[in-house]
Amino acid sequence: MSSLEPIPTTAEPAAEPPPKRRRRARRWASVAMTLVAAWLAISFLVAYKLTARRHPPFPEPPPVVDWASFEGLRLRTTDGEEIGGWFAEGRDDAPSVLFLHGNGGGRSHCLNRARLVAEDLGAAVMLISLRAHGDSTGDFNDIGLSARRDVVAAVDFLEARRPGRPVVVVGVSLGSAAAAFAAGELGERVAGYVLESPFSDLKTAVRNRTRMHLPTPFEQAAYLGLRVAGLVLLPDIDAIAPERAVEEIPARVPVLILAGDADRHATPAEARAIHDRIRAHCRLETFPGAHHENLTEVDPARYRRTLIDFTSGATRGRLSLYKPLPATPQ
Repeated sequence: MSSLEPIPTTAEPAAEPPPKRRRRARRWASVAMTLVAAWLAISFLVAYKLTARRHPPFPEPPPVVDWASFEGLRLRTTDGEEIGGWFAEGRDDAPSVLFLHGNGGGRSHCLNRARLVAEDLGAAVMLISLRAHGDSTGDFNDIGLSARRDVVAAVDFLEARRPGRPVVVVGVSLGSAAAAFAAGELGERVAGYVLESPFSDLKTAVRNRTRMHLPTPFEQAAYLGLRVAGLVLLPDIDAIAPERAVEEIPARVPVLILAGDADRHATPAEARAIHDRIRAHCRLETFPGAHHENLTEVDPARYRRTLIDFTSGATRGRLSLYKPLPATPQ
């Protein structure tokens, strides 16, 4: 072979023209932007639905029951909302018990619980529908934070209607959060709190639900999207934390926490975390086999006994200080 002959080489493919590479990059960027936009849009839609009123206001006439005589009432909160409620008078020597329902419910959901204290203790009972629920006004549900004003308005009513009688607040899920958020303002005006199926904070509550309904990695993407949306729709999201709010409950006010050990919405670990914040004046009762808000169905006898014993103990000392007004001379 002549030294002048060219040395054969392996042919290399021609480089992709720069315009073609740019077009491909733009397509991928467009796809990525579309996916991100869809993810954010879905996240905002879900977050909006979670914080918006679920149903238009509907009538909630006083129920006709054989264990109490209910009257309907309307309360005005300090921020201008109108809250619907029911009230039934109790024995003169009995406490007042306020019941607060869970998310998406109404005051009728607490009727069976109210019956227990009315029958066993002769207590006066009050049930309200929190803002953005039932026949109450309000279109925005910030998961109990603003509803603290509804709780304060209800306690104001009970103190005016039954002066000197102690008040116990029983909150279920959302209602327990509203009760915890109101505690700082109410101070020792409340004799005791029952927090049933409480969640520790909103971020944890959201994560629990994405894990329940979506597989990995979709649940992680959903959670992150809801966190982003929450920064816009719920600017006070960090404040929606009953675990911290309970620290405002005075040390002289006892607290009872009721939790289901199979609850995936508000886990037993969250109940323990709340308990540990105020363990010096708090008792935790866990119900085996119970899920979210169904403790009364899983073990009705134990639920009744626990609620009655706590309410009696929390109010006994204060009732002993109650002095009824003398009868009006005829």
